[in-house]
Amino acid sequence: MRSLPIVADDPRDEPARAQGEDHHRTKGLLRLTMACNERCVFCNIPAEDYRPLTPSRASLDAELDEFIASGEQTLTISGGEPTLLRERLLGATRKARAAGVPYVEIQTNAVLIDADYARELAEAGVTSAFVSFLSHVPALHDELAGLSGAYADCLRGMDALLAEGIAVTLNPVTAYVTQGLVADYVSFVAQRLPGVRSISLSAVQPHGRAQDNAQLLPDYGVLREQVTLAQQRAQEHGIRLLNPYCGLPLCVGWHDSAERSVEAVEAEQADEPTPFGVDNHQNKRHGRPCRGCALRTRCGGAWNAYWEVRHGRGLRAPVERIEPWFPEAQTATGQRVVLTQQLVDEPTQDAGATSAPPTTWYLVPSLRAGDGDRLRRAGCTDVGVLTTVAALSEDVVLQRELQAIGLANQGRNPQRQLRMALGLRELGSLREAAEVIRRAVEWGVDTIDILLVRTPQLRRFAAALRASLPPDVTLRVGGRSSAASDER
Repeated sequence: MRSLPIVADDPRDEPARAQGEDHHRTKGLLRLTMACNERCVFCNIPAEDYRPLTPSRASLDAELDEFIASGEQTLTISGGEPTLLRERLLGATRKARAAGVPYVEIQTNAVLIDADYARELAEAGVTSAFVSFLSHVPALHDELAGLSGAYADCLRGMDALLAEGIAVTLNPVTAYVTQGLVADYVSFVAQRLPGVRSISLSAVQPHGRAQDNAQLLPDYGVLREQVTLAQQRAQEHGIRLLNPYCGLPLCVGWHDSAERSVEAVEAEQADEPTPFGVDNHQNKRHGRPCRGCALRTRCGGAWNAYWEVRHGRGLRAPVERIEPWFPEAQTATGQRVVLTQQLVDEPTQDAGATSAPPTTWYLVPSLRAGDGDRLRRAGCTDVGVLTTVAALSEDVVLQRELQAIGLANQGRNPQRQLRMALGLRELGSLREAAEVIRRAVEWGVDTIDILLVRTPQLRRFAAALRASLPPDVTLRVGGRSSAASDER
């Protein structure tokens, strides 16, 4: 299994036995119990959704045996709250380490951990802890945790873990009430918890309890500025700030740090057909601001509920996707354009290219049967067909291939779809043009550029046609700058 360098521990940071695996992904996940001593208002795996709360010893032993046999390097012991079952936690850790598992992580709220418990965990072989320290403001931490006094107990637990040489990564789950405090949180950690070298910056996701408390969702417009500032402070203090799958879209302060964003890194793993984070099972989606983003292949977009509750606030394309018939597309950041009259059976990347950009356009006058599959295998993310209404009306093979690509896209997550755009150099009859464009949209084409001088007649035509198209379709007339006011 391929390792990724985005959270690799620097051997200068921690004692040797506190090193974690050179990978950001949770691998073997053993849930000792779903019971928890906190009642986080945002919990996405609440205890009330599980029966029984605690698996039998036999089933836990079977899970652990299966993990050991897999040969994986990191065992994550979680819950609920795993520290509630002290003997089971210590026993599972000892068994894993005795069987040769080098890294054992616990996911915990740390409120039950004192000096004695931390020493037992270290002696059993725990190497790291992923701690839900929700806010550096005591009242806000306790409010989000649903437990009075949790703040002080969590600090005590983290101090004890660090004193035993157990590496601690913090997991603040940013909510609406803490969205303006992210940068200050980093500063607090640097001062009060200097032994902490890593923060996984999660945000409330609209699942579990938060599904019924939509007001908890943070405002990405506020978070974008906070995340940018937080990264600056983290860098100053030598803290690794990470963007997990349950974190934020790239445009919310992460587009210049994509190498520390789970979705972005895993999206580049072409050898893995179903990457861990990118395979988001339709719980995230792209919206209007994502359509013109060259980074959309590295990002799953926002949670579905974010578009409904916050209406996409704060989301905007940080790197513009430019259709290949516009001259500036050739030199645009984040994309490249491959020009070809006809695809070879197995097109390859440009010679000398060390890393494919997020968006790779193939500009063609037509398509053959099967070109969609060939384009995907070649690493193509977007296809632009430069043609005329008359040519498109007569090209049955092109029509069928556009339909085939659109159908295949329906089974893929948004960042895995092969997007299609049309550049129309001639329209002919406006009635025929309207019909052809509508059919192209039905096939899955989401961007149509009418590459003609923008006359009053064409503006009226586009306005009338636009009203009949789905809202996620872009229809423009003229050049990009002059067409901006026409775009949805």
